[in-house]
Order: sequence, then structure tokens, then C-alpha cells
Amino acid sequence: MRSELPLDSWLRGAACVDLRDAASHDASRPAGSVRLEVDDLLYRPYLLPPRARPLVLVGGPAASMRLVVKALGAAGHADVRHVPEETWRELLPEETGAPTRQHLWEPAVAVVEALRDHAQRAALAGTLPTALDVACGSGRNAVYMALRGYDVTAIDILPDALVKAAELASRSGVSIRTVQRDVTFAGALDDERADVVVVVRFLDRVLLGSLQRAVKPGGILVYETFTVEQAGIGHPRNPRYLLEPEELSHAFPQLETLVYREGFFDGAYLARLIARRRV
Repeated sequence: MRSELPLDSWLRGAACVDLRDAASHDASRPAGSVRLEVDDLLYRPYLLPPRARPLVLVGGPAASMRLVVKALGAAGHADVRHVPEETWRELLPEETGAPTRQHLWEPAVAVVEALRDHAQRAALAGTLPTALDVACGSGRNAVYMALRGYDVTAIDILPDALVKAAELASRSGVSIRTVQRDVTFAGALDDERADVVVVVRFLDRVLLGSLQRAVKPGGILVYETFTVEQAGIGHPRNPRYLLEPEELSHAFPQLETLVYREGFFDGAYLARLIARRRV
């Protein structure tokens, strides 16, 4: 957290939150900014960009912004700066007309890569491609896939997570199907089939067989989670939730590997797999 004004080079990589009223934002705004409320910053972290990305806040209640910046820093946002409403035009490029950006949150890089380079739409004309997000959390990946035109089912054991996922979908102008389910038993997904199956930062080895069966012919599996090296720098530390070296590369023998990566990237020790079921 820094108090000095942001430099041009810093601004180019920063995400911008517009805390001014809706009418002001609709008329003109910092280029690429997204309008949120102060309560969104404090109580809805799933609306924010990754913590490693610098964050600039425009406007908001002057008396409380110092505390807001401090709270975001305590939550892990390493570089947050505030620009008062009356001075933002001196520092930030302005845009008018329709906003150029709709959200600041980001899906997993693996999901973006899979949908861009490997996913295929359902073979039958007029049929929506389907997607399944297992252990969906706050729903960023599920909502991203819905925005890309998929009929999405999001599964999680926690009701609170599903409420957040549904809210995120509503704010984004899409709908997703949410299902509360414990997936930590064999056959937990045997009633599910999808063109794209996604699991990000979750591991229960009993689930692997069900995941493999859930992928439709021609469909893809996107799986990314932590490896044992992660225990040396942070959570999780329980070996039950950490992959052994190369374990993920052999976990789905019926699928054809398209992408495999293992090491330190995206801020953690991870293994990433994108695999396809042959037609």
C-alpha cells in the first residue's frame, strides 16, 4: 500500500474501480473502470481483480477511504491507491459513451486458454454447449463460461458459495444452474455430462473417475490445482490436497492430453491439465 500518486507506468497495469454515483459513471469515467460500491470492496471480494494486480479507487466517501485502502491491503491487495473525485481527470484517461469494461474479476487462466484454443461447440446445430464447474467457489469460472455462450452447471458443497456464484451471474447478465452437492465420494458426478468440465484449485482423488466420465465425446477437461511444493510457501499444506510430481498428467488415462504444465506460475505451485475425450 502506497500513499503517493500513481505513476503512468503503474496506471497502465492497474485495475480501476469507480466509486462515484451511477449518473457520474454513466456520463464519463476513467477508461476501463468498473463501478462498484464501497460495500462491494469490503464484503464482495469475488468482484475484485486478482490481489497481485494494482488497484486504483476513484471517488468514494473521502472520510473513510483511508480505512478502505487499509482494509484492502490487509485482505492481500498489495498496492491500492485512492484518487479523489475532483482530481481523477488529471491522472487518468477519460472515456464517455458505453463502458468499455464490464467486470474486474478474472477467471482462471487455464479456463481462458481452454475455451480460446481447445473447446468446441456442441455438434448439433442449435444446441447450447454445456459446461460443468466442480467446486465452483464464488463462480468466476462458471460465469465466464456462461458469458462465452455455455449452458453452465456450477456445483459446490457450500450454500454461501452458490449464493455468490448466482449473484455474480446476475450482475453479469447471465444465468447459471447452481447445485449444492458433496462430490467427495465415488460416482458423485455420474449423472452429469458436459462439453467442458472444469476443476480449479480443488483436489479429492476419489472424484477423478467421475470427472473423466463426465466429459462428453469431443469435450474437454480443464483441471488445475496445487502441487506438493505449495506447502513450502502457503496453503494448502495437507498432502491430501496436494498433487505429487506428474500425478495429474496420469490421472485421466481415457483422455488425450492437449496441454500439461507444472511448476510455479500464477502465484502458486500448480499443475495444469487440458485434456480431450476422443470422439
